[in-house]
Amino acid sequence: MLRCKKTRITSAHQGFVTDGIHSNTLAAYELAAQKGADMIETDARMTKDGVLIVNHDADIRGYNKDGNEVTCLISQTNYSDIQKISLLKDNADVNRVPTLKEALDFAYKKGMCINIDLKEGIKHAEQIANLVVQTGMRGRTVYATNGAGAEAVNLILTIDPDAKFIDTKQNYTKEALKSVKDYPSKCFVYTGDFSDENIKQIRESGCMLAAISLNKDNAKDAFVHHPDMAEYPHTSDFSEIEK
Repeated sequence: MLRCKKTRITSAHQGFVTDGIHSNTLAAYELAAQKGADMIETDARMTKDGVLIVNHDADIRGYNKDGNEVTCLISQTNYSDIQKISLLKDNADVNRVPTLKEALDFAYKKGMCINIDLKEGIKHAEQIANLVVQTGMRGRTVYATNGAGAEAVNLILTIDPDAKFIDTKQNYTKEALKSVKDYPSKCFVYTGDFSDENIKQIRESGCMLAAISLNKDNAKDAFVHHPDMAEYPHTSDFSEIEK
């Protein structure tokens, strides 16, 4: 008997959140795994003392052990101080900022893939790719190059030859990626515009299609185009969208 297999990667943007769980935490990734996501999307930044951590913004806004609001700039703060911050006032133990290694270890143990947004572009791409390889996530990582282009792609491929990449339609054109060997099998273009004309332009670039910002209202339009990746916002219920 023939069995149909899912043709797309299901990605959870910064994990999945619920009451008492902040996005981009190990708890949010755990919830995404329970929901059945194939991939977690996350963000990489480096602290003052050279630790790669997971956080979307350049600063961290949270609470200290006394419950008072605190803000720190990641690039000017050591990780030992960031560890003491809870992203939510309640449920502090599960709302700590994880290291990128912790996120990679989590994905490895769960058998998931990971999409790492290089928030600082090519600046720390080499260290991130080395960490991916060291944690056994080679071939299971998609790097969001964030405008760093073919230079970052080719650099990462020297370290992680099985890597894949994602960026916007403007950054991932045939011309922009011409120096990347076999780029169509390595690169995704992400979009939340599911018009026929926009999807046609993406397909003409040769890249794979990643549909982002999905919800139960726009999912039907997105899936008509058979995306190679489907990314859900961390506040969306996967099951409702999959219906």
